[in-house]
Amino acid sequence: MEISEPSSFQLGQQCLKEGDVVAAVKHLEAAMAEPQGLTLDGHLLMAEALWQQAGSGGTATALPHYEAALKLAREAGDSSKEAAVSLGHGFALLQLGRGLEARETLRRAHALAEEDKNPAAMNFIDGLLKQAEAAMSPQEQSVATWQQFAAAFTHKRPVLFMRGNAKSPGDEASALGVLKLREAGVKSLKVVDVWASGPEVPEGLQTLSNFEVPFPQLFVQGASVENWTELPAEELTSLLKDNGVLMSEPGEKKPEEPGCHGSFSEGLQPWEVVLVELVSKQGAKDWGPKLQELQERGLEEVPSDVLELEEAWARLSPIVKEKLEKQPEMPCGHSCNTCPTKHDCQLHDAVGHVRDIEDLL
Repeated sequence: MEISEPSSFQLGQQCLKEGDVVAAVKHLEAAMAEPQGLTLDGHLLMAEALWQQAGSGGTATALPHYEAALKLAREAGDSSKEAAVSLGHGFALLQLGRGLEARETLRRAHALAEEDKNPAAMNFIDGLLKQAEAAMSPQEQSVATWQQFAAAFTHKRPVLFMRGNAKSPGDEASALGVLKLREAGVKSLKVVDVWASGPEVPEGLQTLSNFEVPFPQLFVQGASVENWTELPAEELTSLLKDNGVLMSEPGEKKPEEPGCHGSFSEGLQPWEVVLVELVSKQGAKDWGPKLQELQERGLEEVPSDVLELEEAWARLSPIVKEKLEKQPEMPCGHSCNTCPTKHDCQLHDAVGHVRDIEDLL
């Protein structure tokens, strides 16, 4: 009977069991170099070997292996395994003094344990969460406050938080983030300018966003996508598409922006100009077809759902009304008073009574 040679993984496993950590790491590194690489359990074993090799203080070199194991668990759809890996990962982060990262990872582990109806694991994780929160620096606590807000704001839709907007990013990091999303093929994504005042960024959180929180941040299903600007374009495309973001199809050409050059368009984004045009023809109703047309045109920063589009019009309406009262030049070259089709236009009704020259006669 032929006896097969043990694999590099098996040798590493045996060495770690016998306490020969150096040999275990060596064999597991050999397994990593093999075509199939390390399995989920292999990455966990390597993380443990590296941790033991470093001594009681642990080592950050173990973290990439926890992250790789998490990715494999998610790809396999194994929530129980993901919970176990998240717990180990969170504990390692806590031991390394990285309280904020530990907190986020342990919260994920807690949610998975809750799904599995595992109260013992939940209680254990609760204790670790208290330690993680106590270990956070003031800046980490500020970031945690921001993340709690962002998670609640984004639990139903993907959102990009950035300084400035997609058309005019406020800093280099935000500009690079927008470029990354365009390369991934994003056609429409909710964007929040953290510098802008309003209900989307409460005043207290604006202070944090100005000084202490790094941007841009991409949130999907209420969770921050870590290191998303470093993901390969294909992986980012798949992630966003799976979460309902409108993406360009392969080979699809980017549509030209609307050719609105009249003074009316000043200060409005291209999709807002198109929305005004649609309202002028169809009135402020039937938002579903309007949303579909905006999305099909491939314009940037188009609202992601009907409710958001209605909210956008409620915000735009007084701005449009003010513009109309100033009798600006429209894209066709006419003002409202000189427009030959003004009696068919529904824009005035949509924004309320507009004072024009006829009112002053």
